Amino acid sequence: MAAQLPSNRRCLQPLTPVGSNSAGLPMSINKFFADKLNAFPTNPRWSWGAVDPSTARVFLRVWKDEVQTIDSVDHVRVGRLKPRRKTSAGFNERRRHLDLIRQGAEGFGVVCTAKDASTTGIRTIASFDSQYLLRLGKFIEKDGLIYARNDGKVSVHYFQRQSTAPNTLKSDLETILAAQAKNQTTKELLVDARIGQGEFRSRVLELWGAKCSVTGASTLDAIRASHIKPWRASSDVERLDAHNGLPLVASLDALFDAGLISFESSGVLIVSSVLNTAERNIFGLVGQLLSMRPTQKTANYLAYHRQHIFRE
Repeated sequence: MAAQLPSNRRCLQPLTPVGSNSAGLPMSINKFFADKLNAFPTNPRWSWGAVDPSTARVFLRVWKDEVQTIDSVDHVRVGRLKPRRKTSAGFNERRRHLDLIRQGAEGFGVVCTAKDASTTGIRTIASFDSQYLLRLGKFIEKDGLIYARNDGKVSVHYFQRQSTAPNTLKSDLETILAAQAKNQTTKELLVDARIGQGEFRSRVLELWGAKCSVTGASTLDAIRASHIKPWRASSDVERLDAHNGLPLVASLDALFDAGLISFESSGVLIVSSVLNTAERNIFGLVGQLLSMRPTQKTANYLAYHRQHIFRE
């Protein structure tokens, strides 16, 4: 059985005075997201959330003073229905993150304390809770704002224990097998798709000529058929859609899943700034592109990968 998260909707415990690492030294919130949650903000200035590419969990920054009781249940504000400014990259990203949670991704809030909670302008973080996160439940809308139900605290250690791929795979397979609404045939197809086998793998390979879509390698034992839009963020239809897959040799597949590489809609390979020149050369990433132009459906999935998984 998958690990159960603790539940406590009564109230928030006091915040950790500052974000800190294991040595008790101050830690920036962006580093906390990366090191503790395996989630990498797109932009350190305006990003207010990030997604763990290995689990599709969504982590959002929320304010301590915006936790309130609505209809006798604790909620926390997670967004607005309309942006304050006409153009706002942060608002658009937050809307995408909320959509992921609505579609079934797990959502969690990193609780921050503002230096000046009374300001109506841009807030600055004074501290954040580096020990516990809030589990975000059902959304409600009130007075132009979006609130998530506070489904209790979760220790940061939970995410570090659960961050490995085998545990994620095990949890996903348990979810499939426990689903009451799916018939046995559908369950078998989803299990095969999750582990990159069966009909999903065959159809992905068929689309790409039974070769790695970048290197052209045809040794099938060395090729993985993984989802472009992560399995846990996809609908059942998307999970079985061959256009949502790329056949890649193992090293490229690992880089792609970790958001260290992605592809433009034209098929050109793009590389994260996380990888230095030496590493790019070791993996042979310079000047690479997909062996054929992606279909429109594949291009749409790649756009999702660039927006939510790729680490610029």
